[in-house]
Amino acid sequence: MANNENLEVLLRQVCKVHTNKVNRVLDEVGLHIGQPMMLRLLYKKDGVPQTILARELVITPATASAMVKRLEKGGYVIRKRDAEDERVSNVYLTDKGRDISTQLRDVKDKMDELVFDGFSEEERKTMRSYLERALENMKD
Repeated sequence: MANNENLEVLLRQVCKVHTNKVNRVLDEVGLHIGQPMMLRLLYKKDGVPQTILARELVITPATASAMVKRLEKGGYVIRKRDAEDERVSNVYLTDKGRDISTQLRDVKDKMDELVFDGFSEEERKTMRSYLERALENMKD
């Protein structure tokens, strides 16, 4: 039992330190935690309904709405009503949103290098597998 508790504490510490480092970088570009994931999702597939963004990011629709409003205020995204269903609001990247998404990809790569410095490719694959399993274990 003690080993499991130590693993959980260690995981929390890794997450906390990682979040602090990411927050410092995001502060420099004027973004907040969570926003880069939404921007990355939109960069891969633009024009996504807010409900899909919420589901893909594993956040509540209210949180997704607040995040979109903040990104819209910053000029990173725009919302447009769906042509087929006006109840649906699709979210699109602006040019500014595309530009920052490219910068964020570089930041992500640097964070990966920092976090996994000294890990072999096999160790990285194993880590990915463990983290994916842990995430699945925690999903509702």
